[in-house]
Amino acid sequence: MATCPIPEPEGTPMAADVLHQLRQRLRDDPGFAEALRQIETTAEAAALIHQHGLDVTPESLWRHRGTLVEGGRPTWRG
Repeated sequence: MATCPIPEPEGTPMAADVLHQLRQRLRDDPGFAEALRQIETTAEAAALIHQHGLDVTPESLWRHRGTLVEGGRPTWRG
């Protein structure tokens, strides 16, 4: 079965550069990474990330939950 990427809804992009910035921040700031690990919902995660200067939606975080940390492990329980 072939798969194709589903485009992000208009107005809620998690552009590649924002995703890259978030991954970089998680690598560079252990305190931020640990705080994000302690959060249980994508809504709370989006709020924390916004406080750190990046704008993402909970939906975008959910779609990318397995790609935010090395190893491809999901970030939030589903």
